[in-house]
Amino acid sequence: MPQVRVSVAVPRSAADVFEFLADGCNLARWHSGVAEIRADRAGSYRYRFPGRRRETLLQRWLDHEGRRISYLGERLWTPLGSQVPRHDFRVAPHGDGCHVDIGVSVRLWGGMVALWPVVEMGWRRDLPEDARRLYRLLTAGQGGAVADGGTARAGSPQG
Repeated sequence: MPQVRVSVAVPRSAADVFEFLADGCNLARWHSGVAEIRADRAGSYRYRFPGRRRETLLQRWLDHEGRRISYLGERLWTPLGSQVPRHDFRVAPHGDGCHVDIGVSVRLWGGMVALWPVVEMGWRRDLPEDARRLYRLLTAGQGGAVADGGTARAGSPQG
């Protein structure tokens, strides 16, 4: 099963970042694995994976401590087999801001199993840029100004 993780330090409170990530509608603003998304019902969303025409279900799970968020996608079928993407986020306070671990794992079936190195290579290419987009979005990307009016400290994606 392909798994890729990156980390980013964000000069925002862990609570603010957790709240942002817990709203699945924000995923399409920065995450390359989500082309379009809309809330369906409590804890679930309808989303479109890039390159797909049909919407599928994306289920959200939140831990009770406000540190971990997971989104599990519905099985996506292709002529070669199928895949189920999972997006995981861990948010932890760090200094004046927080540290965010971003992970993607994909379960593969059928002929897709033979393509796992290609699937993993794609996520290794895309996830660091996703972390940079998240950082820019949460810090307003201008002169170190944080979107809530605070001041940014040094922090950039690490991958």
